[in-house]
Amino acid sequence: MSKKILYTLGIFFPLFLHAVGMGISVPVTLYEKEKLSYSTSDIPTTTYHYEPHSGIGFVFDSNVGQDKTFSYRFNIEYSIADIESSSRLYSSNLRKHKFNLVNTFGFGVIQEQYVRFWVGQRINIQYEHTSSDSNIRVQNSYGIGLAAAAGLNVILAEKLSLAFDVDYHGTLLFGGESYRDYDGTTTGDVTHYTGYIGTNRDFTVRLYLLFVFGEQFEQRTITPAEDSVIDYSL
Repeated sequence: MSKKILYTLGIFFPLFLHAVGMGISVPVTLYEKEKLSYSTSDIPTTTYHYEPHSGIGFVFDSNVGQDKTFSYRFNIEYSIADIESSSRLYSSNLRKHKFNLVNTFGFGVIQEQYVRFWVGQRINIQYEHTSSDSNIRVQNSYGIGLAAAAGLNVILAEKLSLAFDVDYHGTLLFGGESYRDYDGTTTGDVTHYTGYIGTNRDFTVRLYLLFVFGEQFEQRTITPAEDSVIDYSL
C-alpha cells in the first residue's frame, strides 16, 4: 500500500511544485442522469436519475489571478449521491460513491488585478461504486468525460481567493454489476454478474477557497511605435 501511495505522490509532485493556488473545493451537482446498457438480455437498458448532491475536494491551480491567458486547474474529489428515480425495479435505495479527477484547461476572458473570468474545457476521469441492499446489488464503473466550463476567481487578499465555476459534461462509462436473485429465502439466492456500458450527464457548480503563493499581477504594456525615419524637412 505504501508503494502505491508513493507512486501516486510521484505522479502529482511536479504539479504541486508548479501550482500557485491550493485549497479546498465543494462540488455541488444539481442534475445527474446515467443510462446503462447491460450485456445480458435479462436486464433492460436502464436510466438512473440521482438527487442533487455535494462532495469535498482538493484543488491545485496554476493561475488564480495572474495576468496570463492560460490556467490549469486540477481537482481530486469525492461525493455521495442517492437515487431519485429509476426505470428498474429494486433501485429505490441505490447509493453511489464517486471519486473524480477533474482536469480544467482555462483561457482568460477578463483579467483584472482582482478578478479573473475564464472559459475552457474539462477532462474528467472517474470511478464509481454503487450499491443497493434491495437485492444485494453492487456496481463498479470507470469513466472518462468531456465538459465545457466557465469560472470566476476573486482575489480577496494577497494570499487568499474565492472562486466558483460551472460545467456541463458527458461521460462514457464501462463496468460491471453483481446482483443476487431473490426468491424469498436465504439459501436459494443465486449471484450473477453482468458487464455494462453507458453514459453519464450532469450539471455541476464548484465553490473554492484558494490560498495563493508567489503570484504577482503584472499589467501588459504596449510598446510605443518607433519614431518615423522619414525626414519631412526636405
